[in-house]
Amino acid sequence: MRRCIVLLILFLLTPFTAAQKKALSLNDIFVEGGTPGPLPQEGKWSPDGKAYSYILRSPDGSKGDLWALNPVTGATRILIDNAVLSQLNPNIDKTIKDEREKERLTRYSVAGYIWSPDSRHILFTSSGHLYLYDLDSKAARSFLPDLGGVKDPKFSPDGKWISFVKDFDIWIAPAAGGKPRQLTKGGSKNVLNGDLDWVYPEELDVRTGYHWSPDSRHIVFLQLDQTDVGETPIVDFIPKPHAIVEMQKYPKAGGKNPKPRVGLVDLDGKQSWVDVAAEYIPRIEWADAKTVALQLLNRHQNELELVLFSIEPRTLQRVLKEREKEWVNVKDDLRFLSGEKILWGSERDGFNHLYIYRRDGKLVRQVTKGNWEVTALNSVDDPNGWIYFTASEKSPIERHAYRIHLDGSGMQRLSQDNASHSVSMDPTNSYYINTVSALLMPPQYSCVKVSDSSSTVFFKPKALDDFDLITPEIVDLKADGGAPIRLMILKPPQAAETSPPGPSATATERKFPVLVYIYGGPHAPVINNAYSGERFLWHQWMAHRGYAVAYIDDRTSAIPGHRYETALYKKFGFTELKDHRESVKYLKSLPYVDGDRVGLWGWSGGGYTTCFNMCNAGDLFKVGVAVAPLTDFEDYDTIWTERYMGLPQENKKAYEESSAPTHAAKLAGKLLLIHGTSDDNVHIQNSIQMAQKLIDAGKIFDIFLYPRKTHSISGTATRRHLYQKITDYFDQYLRR
Repeated sequence: MRRCIVLLILFLLTPFTAAQKKALSLNDIFVEGGTPGPLPQEGKWSPDGKAYSYILRSPDGSKGDLWALNPVTGATRILIDNAVLSQLNPNIDKTIKDEREKERLTRYSVAGYIWSPDSRHILFTSSGHLYLYDLDSKAARSFLPDLGGVKDPKFSPDGKWISFVKDFDIWIAPAAGGKPRQLTKGGSKNVLNGDLDWVYPEELDVRTGYHWSPDSRHIVFLQLDQTDVGETPIVDFIPKPHAIVEMQKYPKAGGKNPKPRVGLVDLDGKQSWVDVAAEYIPRIEWADAKTVALQLLNRHQNELELVLFSIEPRTLQRVLKEREKEWVNVKDDLRFLSGEKILWGSERDGFNHLYIYRRDGKLVRQVTKGNWEVTALNSVDDPNGWIYFTASEKSPIERHAYRIHLDGSGMQRLSQDNASHSVSMDPTNSYYINTVSALLMPPQYSCVKVSDSSSTVFFKPKALDDFDLITPEIVDLKADGGAPIRLMILKPPQAAETSPPGPSATATERKFPVLVYIYGGPHAPVINNAYSGERFLWHQWMAHRGYAVAYIDDRTSAIPGHRYETALYKKFGFTELKDHRESVKYLKSLPYVDGDRVGLWGWSGGGYTTCFNMCNAGDLFKVGVAVAPLTDFEDYDTIWTERYMGLPQENKKAYEESSAPTHAAKLAGKLLLIHGTSDDNVHIQNSIQMAQKLIDAGKIFDIFLYPRKTHSISGTATRRHLYQKITDYFDQYLRR
């Protein structure tokens, strides 16, 4: 095994000495607004590119103003102050009591406001009602005040209409005022017209179920018929005297999926259907005013087809098909270029790169290439021949901004520091918002002028320089076959500063317990040179309290490319554990590590890894904490599970072997299961079934529940309670 240790230098040394720095506390970490203070939210460019708007809240998060940046001057101003904004877009945490609705809005980035096409009005959604704000008159009016239950509003491209979803159907109303009109018919709890179920947003990143044509004459929409989809109860145990049970439509692995269909409706309500069939239709968009682009995915998710549907005349053209032995990752790398060309993302060479095709399906060229990933397609400036994208070319743990000519020449990295960047291009490709952060640097926001790369920082949060924080060490290992394994280590300050980071130090120094944080699974790295908030700061706090903290990314999660993540196909758990063994072997070689006191914890998929490893690697791990764990793949949804495990009907033995409860009798250490009772993502069924198998095997374990909490177990006070509970558990069973 080849070892390479790199010290990650994240920022210049500050003038403070260690003695002057403040010790981090739980109160510093779990504070309203976050340790660095509130960050800009819901950033959007106005359609004319003359303003970038964002919501900025007060330090305690209770109030917010809508700000606007002028990209030319770099000046910022309050566009709509809190006195008005609080009525139009209230603070989610303060006004929405339902935990699952909060989760939906935040997890899926549901828009609270949208710009009108003329950039003179802003439409707000508040508790199912719409409000239209006039930027010239600085006045707001209720839009359709008698109509509630409205969601997913949009302006038509010409600005004459406002569309929305209500009661599972698509409606429109004149933007200037007038009666609303229902366009689609037959929507219900089981038949969603332009509305979305649970699984499409969660596993396919679909954010809307309908799209206006560029000429504002038609709407193409996704219909999901979930009549045959199984239901899971979500129980609220708090009300007296009887609990409240809500049945959630949720397709479990091997079960019935919602049946997708693509519809087309005009402004008079004339409706028709596109003659395509697929298990999943993960992407729908307009190629031009007369052509709809559809991406069709099969049940096994190893064939993704791009088809073009012409509405005048009604014809269907099959353009290209991606095929993989394991699975195809659905992305957002499709753009339509001049000259009847298409920009398309593909992982066919083991890494996600950009390709140009003709509309007849003939490959023109590969644009980007190398042993790195294009992680986001930011914009295409077709007239000037540039593609703007984000990629891992500089480092697998960083994301940087790039541009390249359409012909594949002249690739330039636009960001030069050691950090991670995300980019939001303006509609004219003249400016972009650059959000940059690093492990020890909260995000700061700047506006960059494309023509000369000049930039203006318009928001900088409170720095963490006052706190005594540990600079992590990044360790790259090579598994069998050259597969990458990556560790990030926080060395406790109490360890001898003179100790080298390998096994050659003296054996007399003090030994510390190890706290391993893990996920383990495709496209889910835990090691990124980007600010990750309270979880990373809690790990810092634990390191200062005398734990060596280690993050582990095995070959499936280290993000070198699709080439390596497929190693777990149809055998979840085993390949990852093999890499985790190599990682712990390295950790035990460190002179300050007590190899007999290694703890493990993770959340969601990391909760699965924790349960699986605690039952299959008792020689490695003494204590485990699994938060919201997926324990049995038959309990999880079709799309995510079958993508990696196949269908249980075809792969029953692998499902059983990969299930954590199957191995419950082998539990050797202490295990704590934590779950929110209202988790509609990873149902509490997972923890209950794991508990039953442990009981059947005579194993002693612990379980802790958070009433009414969903998958994120959110809320400042709740999070503090959660991390204190995890801390106490490791202190009790891992420290001496």
